[in-house]
Amino acid sequence: MIRPEVVQQLDCPLFGLATSWIITRQGNPADSLEQVWREFRRETWPFPTVRLLKDDQKARKLREQANEFYRKNPTGEMDRVLRMYNEAICWAREGAEEAGMGFGNRSAIYFKMGKYERCLANVELAKANGYPEEKMEKLEERKRKCLDALDEKKEKVAGGKAEAEGVMGNLQLIETKECGRSLTSKKDLRVGDIAVMEHPSLVVVEPEAIYRRCNHCGSMNELDLIACRSCVSAMFCSEECQEDAYNRYHKYECAVIEDLKILFRGPKPTRMFLLTLRLFWMALDVLIADREGFLKKYQENLKSYRDPLKVDLRKDLHLHVLASDEPDTSSDLTGKGVTQFVTVLMYKVAVEENEAVPVEVRKDNDCLLLGIIYKLVLLARGICDQSKDDLTCFYPLLQMINHSCAPNAERLVTAGLRSTILAKRPINTGEQVTICYFPNGSTDYKDKSKRKALHTEFECRCLGCTLDYPTLSAMEENADLRAQLDGIKSQTGDERLKLLEDFLQQNDDHFPQRELTEAWNLYKQERLKDF
Repeated sequence: MIRPEVVQQLDCPLFGLATSWIITRQGNPADSLEQVWREFRRETWPFPTVRLLKDDQKARKLREQANEFYRKNPTGEMDRVLRMYNEAICWAREGAEEAGMGFGNRSAIYFKMGKYERCLANVELAKANGYPEEKMEKLEERKRKCLDALDEKKEKVAGGKAEAEGVMGNLQLIETKECGRSLTSKKDLRVGDIAVMEHPSLVVVEPEAIYRRCNHCGSMNELDLIACRSCVSAMFCSEECQEDAYNRYHKYECAVIEDLKILFRGPKPTRMFLLTLRLFWMALDVLIADREGFLKKYQENLKSYRDPLKVDLRKDLHLHVLASDEPDTSSDLTGKGVTQFVTVLMYKVAVEENEAVPVEVRKDNDCLLLGIIYKLVLLARGICDQSKDDLTCFYPLLQMINHSCAPNAERLVTAGLRSTILAKRPINTGEQVTICYFPNGSTDYKDKSKRKALHTEFECRCLGCTLDYPTLSAMEENADLRAQLDGIKSQTGDERLKLLEDFLQQNDDHFPQRELTEAWNLYKQERLKDF
């Protein structure tokens, strides 16, 4: 095994240590997960437990640094100033003067930015958190100026949850031996129709973004965040998110959050395991509240949670994930061994050394809990979406959509967290919704041999592979389609968008064709302005 002092210097100690362990076993996994757990020694993980408490002196120092930075940069980098104040607020004790001062200073920045609603909210937070009485007159004056500047019009909120629920009503999950689970449409979809829309059911924020994103929903909320009442490494966009996170998983995460930073230190893919740990804590919380009820669902009725369209994902998200089939590890014994070690180390740090987890629960359920973590670790890569630079997200419906090298839909990646999948070709009632899993990995850009190198974990049997569609570069131009498209390109605005929709819809029998791909790319650029 790697020496402790070397482990401490590793960029990714979790997998460095796991790799070292499997090497000592010559690539062979243990006979059972319980064997790894029994043989594990705490000194193998050479990091002491870390508990950081709120510290008003540190909060004051951080706030003063933010003040100084703002004095030197009064006209720019407001986001950076807000992040600095957020860190100070996170370290301050709730209700202490330093918390009030942090909110008061942050209100001044929002006033400077013309964000008067934000300013007013922070003025109230400052008053509720010990803002000094001798400075109160200045705070009240800022409040009066905000009220004078505000229009009476309420901020218009874009369609969100209701719109997404309407789209979900048009979907149906089917399950076959050949395709596994897949989403099909319950009605005919035209080109440009929204096939799937959803917000992430779970997110994990990258370490560098903890003072600019909500720890629960991932929203930036214009950096107007409130701190966890206990730890110094989590902020939330609202009291609702704060409460929901605490009730579902953060009450367990909070106690070991600094240890988890070390455990999951390393490249971004490592954060997948923090997301699965949150799913584990959701399961643990239900187990603590009703062991008999949890075991009945987990051991007897798990298959009934496979369809995300029929599951209360807020309540039973963990069961939906656990109902998924485990990846086959029979041909990768080394990988299986690494997974065993990672599972045991996660269990030691996040459960056995976690004072928020009742001791009696561990004693009675060790093997059960180990098994749950093991399965979640196996599923991690398949359920996590890391397309956002500073987030790891779980979109349950996205996981149900199968791959095609010649897909009939495409996922739009926008600035927000909403995942929107548009029909790029007509989709008939009962037809699967498909996307290409790999950037530039469709038949348009890669021939069959190069595409096979991308999807090594499954054999693709889509029409693009079966009929061996040519790449765009190998296609000949269609003079009639080219003339139509050139005419459409001369149009602007909504008229152009509608003409592109009709062009793609009416000429789908020519697919695949260079002009159709060009038309879709033009259409997509226009539609992105809507999201």
